Amino acid sequence: MSINNEVDILSEMWLTTKEYIPSKDRQAAADHVISLVADLGVSESGLKQLGGTDSYLSHAVKEYLYEDEDEDEDVDYGSDDY
Repeated sequence: MSINNEVDILSEMWLTTKEYIPSKDRQAAADHVISLVADLGVSESGLKQLGGTDSYLSHAVKEYLYEDEDEDEDVDYGSDDY
């Protein structure tokens, strides 16, 4: 199965199931879905494509892919304390 077919299937599944998720819980659900599919081996390009499905998945993909960069920003490299 090609990556486009996988992403299309995942996108349709999300759009169908999100209707049954209360609005207040949709972002948490999207975050979990993106984490799960990434752990199952969907590539970065596949995640980005999946993020185009809606605003919930878009936000989840951005958070997932750029989480490591945000963590690096919190480190104070200017300190000489060891």
